[in-house]
Amino acid sequence: MVYLVLSLDYEIFGNGSGDMRRDMVEPTNRLLTLCNKYGAKVSIMFEVGEYWAMKRAEEAGSLHLDYSPSHEIEKQIKKAVECRHDVQLHLHPWWIGATFKDNNWQLNPDYFRITDLPHGMGSENNPFSILGVLRQGKNTLEAIINPTCPEYECLVYRAAMFWGQPSKELIMGMKRVGLVADSSVIKGLHETTLVPTDYRQAKSATGYWWTCVDDISQSGPTGENIIEFPVYSRMKPYVCNFRWTKLCATIKRRRVERADTHSHGMMGARQSTESLGQMLKKLGTLQPLKYDFCKLSATDMIRGLRRLTNDNQMARGDFGTPVVMLGHSKDFWNDRNLETFLRFIKKECGNRVRFSTLGELTKMILKRDKIPSSPMV
Repeated sequence: MVYLVLSLDYEIFGNGSGDMRRDMVEPTNRLLTLCNKYGAKVSIMFEVGEYWAMKRAEEAGSLHLDYSPSHEIEKQIKKAVECRHDVQLHLHPWWIGATFKDNNWQLNPDYFRITDLPHGMGSENNPFSILGVLRQGKNTLEAIINPTCPEYECLVYRAAMFWGQPSKELIMGMKRVGLVADSSVIKGLHETTLVPTDYRQAKSATGYWWTCVDDISQSGPTGENIIEFPVYSRMKPYVCNFRWTKLCATIKRRRVERADTHSHGMMGARQSTESLGQMLKKLGTLQPLKYDFCKLSATDMIRGLRRLTNDNQMARGDFGTPVVMLGHSKDFWNDRNLETFLRFIKKECGNRVRFSTLGELTKMILKRDKIPSSPMV
């Protein structure tokens, strides 16, 4: 059994450009409608830093939009959970303390990772600390959703840009606030510039593991640290990124980001896509190609699923194997290919593939491994 997770990073562009209605709410509505049609489930990875900044700017009266971004987001995620989808925590630390000034977002470009926040581990009341943003992020999601879905729990975290190393303080902070699972590892990912990251020795590209004390990519004793759900990827020549479907999505993303119709951008703070020079350096190398439902053709998604369901080495006893797909709300123009893929699963894979969410799987694993639902609080 494959437990297939469609995880969606729910955010505008990494440099602050974009519009929440156009780049988050509207594409997510299309995705949820499509998934409801085929009985699929989405795990929405809610970028809470953007939400906080938008809400502050709204309250200060500085956005000058004809709608309320925070209200539309709250309405959408509550409805998603009511329809049996999932919402979990995602965070780009450069949004912590961001302000909207002179028609632009003033981000904090020194905060690459959560462990770069200036007050270190800090306290749960300090928004510029690890404990503070994790606790307040979890509390924010539960405060929005619990009034209509009291059983909802925020249990899972995903790091910005998958930058989950160094991991010791991240794992410690998650345990302290009751976040028991992470989904930031991409097996094979190796970056040496900007933020050094090395997941080449990660345990697997599928399934899950309980981490060791200081690295989310390495396994440790059951129940002692946190659960890791890697994002599924395969090592492929970098030129595979130039397949038509993915290339079209990348070009459109660049065009939308640069246009920045609401002038919310801070183009020097973050680049959401690679530069030409970065791409040229990777030519001829092997890179992890993510199982991305926004950028892969239906043929590639179906081929990947067939490979997974035929792999006899992936099973974890009677539990089955979680397989995490990736998408971004701002990249979702792939409706036709995704619908073909979902239709294939419904018709051909009923006994081998089951849609699930990160929240559901976390609770299943805690129960299987006999760990209390909130074991770290």
